[in-house]
Amino acid sequence: MNSRRVIALGLSILGLFAMRFFETDLFYDPLIEFFKRGYQSEPLPKINGLSWGFNLIGRYLLNAFLSLIILKAIFQKKTIIHFSVILYGTIIVVLLPLLLVLIQYYVPREYRGLFYVRRFLIHPVLLLLLIPSFYMLRPNKIN
Repeated sequence: MNSRRVIALGLSILGLFAMRFFETDLFYDPLIEFFKRGYQSEPLPKINGLSWGFNLIGRYLLNAFLSLIILKAIFQKKTIIHFSVILYGTIIVVLLPLLLVLIQYYVPREYRGLFYVRRFLIHPVLLLLLIPSFYMLRPNKIN
């Protein structure tokens, strides 16, 4: 791996850690505190839908961008990057409306769907699934 790829990989990983560490300062998400407390029986907090939506999409896109840089640094294959871009696009198109439905019809004690769909959108979970998957596809031809 050349030095440019190592630097890109390191900075992207550092960027993902920084986003997680400074998430309350960088992004508006009232559900962060909600899920830290005893949320099983509480109603959802007041959410400014427009602001929350833009922050959620922005955070997802930033995670996706950094994840694509990581994938590019590791694999150096255009087909992997193209597939990943399509997958990230599909995920946001499917999960964002699902999250909005789950918010609209939230019932106390029925938090799992909301919790996990939101987590999938705001954390780089897809990256953690894609790296081993791509390694499994071509174990002898990884750079």
